[in-house]
Amino acid sequence: MLKLTNVHKSFGKSEILKGISLNVEKGSVVAVLGPSGAGKTTLLRCMNLLEKADSGEMDFDDIHVDLKKIPKKTIYEIRKKTAFVFQNYNLFNNKTALENIMEGLVIARKVPKNQAREIALKALEKVGLKDKAAFYPSSLSGGQQQRVGIARALAVNPDVILFDEPTSALDPELIDEVLGGIRQLAEEGTTMVIVTHEMAFARDIADYVVFMEDGQIIEEKSAAEFFTNPENERSRQFLKRFFLT
Repeated sequence: MLKLTNVHKSFGKSEILKGISLNVEKGSVVAVLGPSGAGKTTLLRCMNLLEKADSGEMDFDDIHVDLKKIPKKTIYEIRKKTAFVFQNYNLFNNKTALENIMEGLVIARKVPKNQAREIALKALEKVGLKDKAAFYPSSLSGGQQQRVGIARALAVNPDVILFDEPTSALDPELIDEVLGGIRQLAEEGTTMVIVTHEMAFARDIADYVVFMEDGQIIEEKSAAEFFTNPENERSRQFLKRFFLT
């Protein structure tokens, strides 16, 4: 469904991605793990074309692109197939939860307002927040704001949802409500790529794990194998921080 081949990305003299290749199968949940600074978020942003890679290729269904030179029309086509859930919510503070979801539908996708409202309400209902439709972000908890972000992603009916540390900005007691919503999506067969430090969650939800360090994938395998029998010594060290046995 989605394939990256030999993706490189630098910022100035710092090489962040050093030849990343990755396959995401339809209906799968891929967890991208690794220490801070490994390049995980940059990888995710390159997949959604929020960052332009310096080189590499992408295949997305029947679309094939050279990531260094992508026509604007193709960028739009790929972004229509994806949705991005940011770690800091990225909601408009001057718009209600409902309006935040409608915005992308009406402005970017030219959906009529009445139809966009209907879609947005259904998305809010799916994340358990239909009763908060008229609330502004300042009146919502962090967990609720992130669930609005997930509803915004669902509303555009993407082929794949990309999650960038969806719980990193939350107080510990709010994490479970967000993870519960993501778990429900996984059970429904939604294709997802999730950058996370929630190891127990990744172990429970992911089909496949990619472990990154220093801009490279140093281990990738099924989640069951990775969490029970990681081959790379660095992977084993990393997991020991979270699982003592």
